[in-house]
Amino acid sequence: MDLEAAAQRMTRQPNMQFQGVQDPAMQAIQQGESPVVAVMPTSRGKSMLFMVPAFTAPRGTTIVMVPLVALRANMTRRCQELGISFTPESAVSPDFQMFLNRLRWTRRLDWIVINKCHVACTQMVWLTATLPPSMEDKLCRRIKHNQAAITIYQAQTSRPNVAYRVWRPDMTGVSQGPYQWIKSKAAVAFIQDHIQQATGGKVIIYANIIRQVMAMARVLGCEAYYSEQLDKARVLARFIGASPVITTTSALGMGVDIPNIRSIIHIGTPRTLLDYAQESGRAGRDRQRSKAIIIQPVGWDTPAP
Repeated sequence: MDLEAAAQRMTRQPNMQFQGVQDPAMQAIQQGESPVVAVMPTSRGKSMLFMVPAFTAPRGTTIVMVPLVALRANMTRRCQELGISFTPESAVSPDFQMFLNRLRWTRRLDWIVINKCHVACTQMVWLTATLPPSMEDKLCRRIKHNQAAITIYQAQTSRPNVAYRVWRPDMTGVSQGPYQWIKSKAAVAFIQDHIQQATGGKVIIYANIIRQVMAMARVLGCEAYYSEQLDKARVLARFIGASPVITTTSALGMGVDIPNIRSIIHIGTPRTLLDYAQESGRAGRDRQRSKAIIIQPVGWDTPAP
């Protein structure tokens, strides 16, 4: 089957072509290789690697494991737009486990696409934008596979349209305490300036803990998003819609496909380099010039909590 032609029908883009490692990875999936690991930059078509096969096999079932509510909502929206039949479920429920077993018994389980989990005899496909070569061995050990038996399709993941910067203001005289400087006039003015510059676009402001997220939201007059929130779906829907700015923890760090995010601003040092790569990767998914900024005042270089 010509998967590229199927992708053109699915997306209604007759000139669409597979790019970079997308083509060999898609061929490996079509030929039944397992596991398949694909490392591609954000907004470069990782989801196509399971959406196209699912589109071409409507009688079978593809299970996509996603770790976040926001990512599941985004995946649901995209499947609706592409005409792919789907049913959002919780993977930990007994009903889902019975459903999964029934699919395997009747040989109707085509693929399992997984983010952070290990193992099954069914074909496995791992997709990520943040797997540096130095971590490939760790991944193989974690998922209990011999690295020599895995083919990794690695594309260039640099983001030339995103400008990275660390702003180091002097906050002498600001009250001491965990991140008290975030409410200072200089910090607020800096953030508001970048919100104004993002005309027609959006800004995400990340902080490491919930009280910082809520404090920044109060100062800026915007909504906050964090894991314990009861109405996360509605908050995210408003941000995807008309709201130009949101403050959040790492709960909004993966899989959110909003094309016109012009600035990602981190309050203090991100927890890890991989977290920063994921979170800053939300910027410029439409390939327009965007910014990723860390605000770390002089003299406040404390480790992330």
